[in-house]
Amino acid sequence: MFWSIVAQAQEENNIVLTQGSYAEKIYVQLDADVYTTDQTIWFKAVVLESARHLPSSWSGVLHVQLINPDGQLVVQKRIKLTSGSGNGAIELKSGYVSGKYLLKAYTEWNHNFGSDFTFQRYIDVFPQSQERKIEPIMGMQMEEREPNAYQLQAKLFPRLLDKLHKKQLAVYVIVDGKKDSMLLREGNQGYYHLDYPLTSEVKAVTIQMKTENNLLFTKTLVTPNSPIDVQFFPEGGVWLPDIPTKLGFKAINQLGKAIAVSGKIMNDRGDTLTSFRSNHLGMGTVLLKANKGSSYYAVLDTLTDESIADRYPLPQLADKGYALAINQVKENINVLIRSSTLTTDSLFVQISCRGVLYYLLKISPRDQQVKTLLPNSALPEGIILFTLLDHKKCPIAERLIFNRRSGMQLTIESSTDKTVYGKREKTAVKTQVFGGDGLPTEAKLSVMAISDDHIGKALVTRNNILTHFLLQSELRGEIAEPNYYFQEDVEQRFADLDALMLTQGWRRYKYDEPVVDSFSFPNELLPSLRGEVLGVFSKKKQPGITLTMMSFGENNLMQVEETDSLGRFYFPLSDQYVDTLDVLLQSANKAGRNRDYTIQLDKQYTPQIEYDYRRSAERIDSVVSRLAKKRHERFQHENAYRVAAGEILLEEVVVEAKVRSPEEQTVFDRYGEADVVITGKAIQEKEKKWSYGLYSILLFNFPKDIRIDRVGGGGGYLKARVHGTEPTLVVVDGIPVSGHSYDAIAHIPPSEVKSFEIIRFAKNFHGLYQETYPDASPLNIPTIGHVIAIYTHAGKGVYGVRRPTGLIQASVPVYSPVMEFYTPRYESEEETNSDRPDLRTLLHWEPNLSTDDEGKVTTDYYNGDNIGEVRIIIEAFNSDGYIGYRELVYQVH
Repeated sequence: MFWSIVAQAQEENNIVLTQGSYAEKIYVQLDADVYTTDQTIWFKAVVLESARHLPSSWSGVLHVQLINPDGQLVVQKRIKLTSGSGNGAIELKSGYVSGKYLLKAYTEWNHNFGSDFTFQRYIDVFPQSQERKIEPIMGMQMEEREPNAYQLQAKLFPRLLDKLHKKQLAVYVIVDGKKDSMLLREGNQGYYHLDYPLTSEVKAVTIQMKTENNLLFTKTLVTPNSPIDVQFFPEGGVWLPDIPTKLGFKAINQLGKAIAVSGKIMNDRGDTLTSFRSNHLGMGTVLLKANKGSSYYAVLDTLTDESIADRYPLPQLADKGYALAINQVKENINVLIRSSTLTTDSLFVQISCRGVLYYLLKISPRDQQVKTLLPNSALPEGIILFTLLDHKKCPIAERLIFNRRSGMQLTIESSTDKTVYGKREKTAVKTQVFGGDGLPTEAKLSVMAISDDHIGKALVTRNNILTHFLLQSELRGEIAEPNYYFQEDVEQRFADLDALMLTQGWRRYKYDEPVVDSFSFPNELLPSLRGEVLGVFSKKKQPGITLTMMSFGENNLMQVEETDSLGRFYFPLSDQYVDTLDVLLQSANKAGRNRDYTIQLDKQYTPQIEYDYRRSAERIDSVVSRLAKKRHERFQHENAYRVAAGEILLEEVVVEAKVRSPEEQTVFDRYGEADVVITGKAIQEKEKKWSYGLYSILLFNFPKDIRIDRVGGGGGYLKARVHGTEPTLVVVDGIPVSGHSYDAIAHIPPSEVKSFEIIRFAKNFHGLYQETYPDASPLNIPTIGHVIAIYTHAGKGVYGVRRPTGLIQASVPVYSPVMEFYTPRYESEEETNSDRPDLRTLLHWEPNLSTDDEGKVTTDYYNGDNIGEVRIIIEAFNSDGYIGYRELVYQVH
């Protein structure tokens, strides 16, 4: 029977069904997929409200992380968000190891939703030159000792990673996500040998070693006997007998990557019922009518040597229930509900998008089959969830579809003033943006111009603003070639998109957690300093306490606040652009007298790093290899020019003689000669009214000589160390400072300092370490390190210094410094005819363009010396929740 729709969508008061509808969707546009260590990663971020795709006003700070192949955080950026967008850059360094790097982006607000709404993307990083590198882990292999039993073997050379490594080596073996740890001793051959038992079921194994100086190296091996995994998913989640049912299927290899397969489906009697073949992404659908009491399995054809013939069981048949089938035909969505038994109970069809209810349809069945339809224009574009509910409104079947609806995207019309350009010739790009109603609209754009050897993945397979917000951001797991489903010239794309909904969308939809009454993490509108004040001798919270905060960044600030009734305080830190902002807090009681209250700063939550080590085992494809080769050739060409032009010079070396005082002579005899001497006079000349001890002056004025870190988080103490990986110890007036007193060194008044000296790779470091940390295990005491020697006028050591009353220092993360994209402008004949090579592959990067009220904007730039195809990529969004994407191509001859 057919049932007509009488329910109406609730335009402004849609009911929120799931927690994810309150999340923020984060998209980060990168300028490339492949980089060398002399390059910069340029990125643009767009943050939208999950439910309506409107620019988010909830967060003003985006946290961006770069994680290396060893699972270590190497870069942390904090990007200012304005009306849902921001941009930044990450400078790669020559010392970075090559391999797959993970770029993550998140907001504080999105911690409420786990990792579902954290942006993640893997990129390839190569050294800038093609120097052959011997790896610290070599000879990694699996050896079969007996049937179904293997030994993982490897030779480990930690001194290739850390020249100062001496003793035991910490090794971690990660087998299919489970981590085991051990300590290895060096063998007679000069290396560490790993021999670790494995079973035949292992799919991937990772070895990670950590040297004594905490340097890491990681290598992953995919076992050669890992079978292809094929899974089948009945439409709606229930497979009933005697009802023709569409089943989606997906095949992945041992790396978790899609692989194309074909095969046949057989029953338990060995009869072949039908054949199946996936698309190039390992997915497809098959229609099958099952018999009650029978079981079914699939067998793959042996297409390649990697395929392993095996039986893959299909899901079990249900005794009873409802089958939910949905099909989109042109502008209508057809819904078919079938039951294995006759029932008169009412049913409900719940139709939602991104966790928001659009329709709740009540159906009174009179037969075992019910049909209904609705126009696709009644629902948003994107993934729609149909949930079949029983008469108690409990879910009994679910189905995802992708609603293909026209007029829901921005139309971007863009053109260049020419189609063919010469080298170093100016290109002008004119753009106009139209809304879903076909009228010009104001929008925010990013415009990127790239040469043909800049992008790693083909643009048809890359993620972009459309594919991310409409597809990738709503399904768990990585979607291979997301842009493939949006290519208008691909005839099969709609069927393949439906296969994606049936497989990866089956139980992997992000909007499945019920809504909650409250959230644990607040939204972060701007960087801030927050915490609470407790009593001097108790943990009682102190209301009405006056706090004075002084910050020392590009703009020195002083703010005064009082704690609220719960003893809490909040200082906003807007428009500060430094890696970390040093602040000083001074507490005072109601009478205005300084009191040594306990000031506790809120700790900022940092999500756990989850790096997929299978990525490091992936083979480098031909496209990535070609790009890396071209980058190496570009570096060699540019380097050759710099040498020929005399731009590479030896650094100036200055040798100075020094007369030692008696105290300095004593330190010299034990620890050696000072490499750096900063006089007390030089320190005192840099002292400001806001200075709060010796280390505060060194931090701001002598960063090349000494590094000042914060130990123990926001409420911890400042600690000095010499640049490098070796440990640093401190002696004051020739007296070693015990480990538990290091927090007092930072507060030495600058006026008391005669000199501050650095002794690199000091003599007798082992003995000094024993004096500093007498409880340290003799096996773990380092033999090499640096010494800081501080001399005071009193000559009494660090114990004669008392911290000022009611003071606390902290280093607070604020907005990261902004980098400006440089591009040459050949506006004169001399510049145009310059011999300096211009081999840029990223020709233009303008992430913050805005159209006028007619939807128009123009930008221009100059081409380089590379010839061939140049592609312009434009991504846009507006305040109404519409997004758009556009590409255009021209030639440089």
